[in-house]
Amino acid sequence: MTVQMFVMSGVRFLHNLFTALWIGGMLTMAIAVLPGVRKNPKVGEPWAVIEGIQSRINPVAWVSMVGLVLTGLLLGRASKNFTGLFSFGTVYMTALSIKHILIALMLGLAVVRLFINKRVRAEKKPELQKASFAVLAVNAGLGVVVLFLSAMI
Repeated sequence: MTVQMFVMSGVRFLHNLFTALWIGGMLTMAIAVLPGVRKNPKVGEPWAVIEGIQSRINPVAWVSMVGLVLTGLLLGRASKNFTGLFSFGTVYMTALSIKHILIALMLGLAVVRLFINKRVRAEKKPELQKASFAVLAVNAGLGVVVLFLSAMI
């Protein structure tokens, strides 16, 4: 194995790891943690528990997003199939461009959810908590689509 192949394998590994951490964290929160905490009668203040978990997951998610951008740039530069950002000339580039559009949407939804959660902490309204969960569920669903598009690439 050449040094270049070894380095690119490391970059791909990190890209996959960051993807697993970011999207896996969202899926875990949406499928298991939030429903489990919200519906457990033994949990006195569900939102406090959820905030505690999210305070540990959020830094991992944000670091993963930055890592995905950096490793994605390196992977794009190294790929002979990459013809430019948001290019739709080939199946590869179409899938990659759609993936990038969905990721941008996911980042926007993550920011929206931060603002919703800030209001939840201040106002403690159940409808805001439901809105936060709905945004998370949509984002997790988009994450699954992104994983599918990644498999196509």
